[in-house]
Amino acid sequence: MTILPNIEEAMEDARNGKLSPYWQNVLYRECHRQKLSDEEQQALSELERILSETPQWSSEEELCIEMENIGGRVRFCHFWDEHYSMVQLTEDRNRKYSAAYVLDAETNPNVRKEAALQAQKELADCMQVWGILLLDAPVPEQMKYDSLAEAASHLMQVLNDPEHITG
Repeated sequence: MTILPNIEEAMEDARNGKLSPYWQNVLYRECHRQKLSDEEQQALSELERILSETPQWSSEEELCIEMENIGGRVRFCHFWDEHYSMVQLTEDRNRKYSAAYVLDAETNPNVRKEAALQAQKELADCMQVWGILLLDAPVPEQMKYDSLAEAASHLMQVLNDPEHITG
């Protein structure tokens, strides 16, 4: 299976300064999992040239712009550049909240645990600023949450068990 279309799409995003580090890492991981054809290798070299010449937006900026484009906003996010991990809490235009998270399954358990603890600390700081408390009762996973407290509490609960977060 060729990944040339993915590389070409990434090149277009990179020309526009819109290939965030998160998606760069995803593509590089995909490229290193298989033997690239000469055409794919040439395209990857071209992508690297573009990236060296064109400043790119951050993963956080990308998420913020995507949410603004659909009338929502980012309440909390953290992306790690050193591994394929991210945690985010967003609000849609209907004031419903979503939690998303990936902790890199290919890193060692200590790195995953450190990432989860870092995200929990940052999220706890945000919750304090927002004036919301961690809910005592377990909050089941849902596509959307009615309150920021529910979504943030669910995210905190998930981060308590980083070994079971897939990605």
